[in-house]
Amino acid sequence: MKKVLIFKNDRIGDLFTSTKALKKIINKHYSDKIIIYFSHQNIKFSFLFPNIEKLIISMKLTLLEKIKIFLYFLTNRIENVYILKPRNFYFILPFFFRNIKFYGLTIKQKNKNRPSLFLQKFLFKKETIDRTKIGKRRSTYKIQEDLIENINNDLVSLNYNIDYNPSFELPNKYIYFHYKDKLFRNDLGWSFDLSIKFIEYISKFSNNLVFSSEINNEKINTIFKKKFITYDYNNKNIFNNNTNNKKIIFLKDIDGKDLYSAIKYSEKVIAPEGMASHMAFFLKKEQLALTHYTFKNKDDYFDQLVSCKEWFPPKNFKFTVLKKDYQKSINKINKRLVK
Repeated sequence: MKKVLIFKNDRIGDLFTSTKALKKIINKHYSDKIIIYFSHQNIKFSFLFPNIEKLIISMKLTLLEKIKIFLYFLTNRIENVYILKPRNFYFILPFFFRNIKFYGLTIKQKNKNRPSLFLQKFLFKKETIDRTKIGKRRSTYKIQEDLIENINNDLVSLNYNIDYNPSFELPNKYIYFHYKDKLFRNDLGWSFDLSIKFIEYISKFSNNLVFSSEINNEKINTIFKKKFITYDYNNKNIFNNNTNNKKIIFLKDIDGKDLYSAIKYSEKVIAPEGMASHMAFFLKKEQLALTHYTFKNKDDYFDQLVSCKEWFPPKNFKFTVLKKDYQKSINKINKRLVK
């Protein structure tokens, strides 16, 4: 049986931007053996792709992993390869294995191409993410889909539904919020007290609010644990801490199927642009992605604007740019959430 390889060893949010492209590949090769290379991070969501062989490699490949991949190509009959994670090493492979059809996402930047124009010549088909122009552009969602030819996309469906027993029963109606320290403390410069005030504010827009934070960040998680009702997914314990606010629940170290389920059954998702917002978009949930930009010079402004246009063009992907001034941010959020 011919084998089809897909390189998708990146972050969780990036995986959810590629779901439609992956579905097209799976439908195109439904009679072939498909193998997807996941990262240690996004493998937790590989349940979306049942009956597909999964392998795990690092986001930044080690020398040993590169050798193993090269040997795999030497010892297996591979027909097609899809490079959805544009790492330079992957683009060296078409040079050596010219009988294999390589499909690849390439990146064009100022004074730099990934891969080089020389290596791009050995790709069977490519789609380019052009980061040199500000004008109208396709989103990265669409660019990935366009990499695969038009085919019957109804043969195989993704596994939107998961069958498992949750260890914690979520409330019936709630907003899901994700706290990201880099955005709130580093970029916006908000204190923990101000961030907690923000969480309490957005909780007013639903019967309940459940939220998560960075996994295994004990410093941050301890602060939230002292302030809110907390369910710890590591030891399966719930902590009340005599809090007066019963409508906000902190889900400590939630991940994988639990995280997917919590977002799936929410009324709305409010989160920094990334993992939670793209997962919500995939699940067709009402969502609001939070961003902030700091411009040091004209080049920085250009790069940030290009990045914004690269990710946000999909319809119904709503976002707002937060300000360092807390009240100005609240005013912007209020306009988005009050109907």
